[in-house]
Amino acid sequence: MISSADILRGKILIVDDQEANVILIERMLRSAGYTSVSSTMNPTKVDELYRTNHYDLIILDIQMPGMDGFQVMERLKGRVTDEYPQVLVITADPDHKQKAMQAGAKDFVSKPFELIEVLTRVQNMLEVRLLQKEVFDHKDDNPALSHIIQRNIRKIIQVRLKSVREQDLQDRIANRMTSFAGSMLFFYIHVVWFCLWFLLNTGHLGIIPFDPYPYGFLTVVVSLEAIFLATFVLISQNLLAKEAERLTDLGLQTGLLTEHELTRVLQMLRAIQNKIGITNDKVSDLADADLEMETKIEDVLSEIDRLQRREVNIRRVHTS
Repeated sequence: MISSADILRGKILIVDDQEANVILIERMLRSAGYTSVSSTMNPTKVDELYRTNHYDLIILDIQMPGMDGFQVMERLKGRVTDEYPQVLVITADPDHKQKAMQAGAKDFVSKPFELIEVLTRVQNMLEVRLLQKEVFDHKDDNPALSHIIQRNIRKIIQVRLKSVREQDLQDRIANRMTSFAGSMLFFYIHVVWFCLWFLLNTGHLGIIPFDPYPYGFLTVVVSLEAIFLATFVLISQNLLAKEAERLTDLGLQTGLLTEHELTRVLQMLRAIQNKIGITNDKVSDLADADLEMETKIEDVLSEIDRLQRREVNIRRVHTS
């Protein structure tokens, strides 16, 4: 299902040569809660912007100098390789409406703008677009997995890809070097390198050895290489540790929220039980007070530390 929050996050591009119109539409959309609104007054850049940003909706003015809205839509058809975007045209001429629909527009709004009309058509078109994308994204889903699991998998992948995109150039270089150093290609290159090095320094090929046995220069080169590779590995490990810390914090927050929600559910069930007069199971080892008590993380950590110190002290006593 497409939620209102998903619709408000839809990516919108406004194309109009009149700055006043652009400002007016942007204010309409942003005041309604849309968070990803961009614009251009240069219609020749629309296809390039779409290929870069993959907008969910393009609000396109028809009458523009140099390249009108019909030419923009024809250009999009010729240069956009994926699915044709949702286009909402702006026109004051009733004769343009039918031509715009034939050119590829999905809907239109008339000038002068009416707030309710613009927002209604934008919302409807974004909802259709997002539903189409959701259907396309789920067409190859494993039927053995529920929709919730599929959604969670996608969220995890999106979080990981976002983390990769946010890395700076130095971190990316370190990760690629670490990945290359841990590959079989790296191993094969070194096997060939060492074999050629030894062969060239035997003197059997008629070449004066430049690094005779015990291969001191090779030892220096390999030592320097090992230092740099170790540095790259440590940088990558630090990045992985930061990511693992973020995921640990996320898991902790989720666990605490789950514990709080379950405690509230148990408390409500207890109230319902008392209301309708249901007695507890006598063979149960779980006390109602223990189940209904909310557990605090600081208390758990403190108890773990106490028991660990106790075990250490017991071991010291036994060994002394």
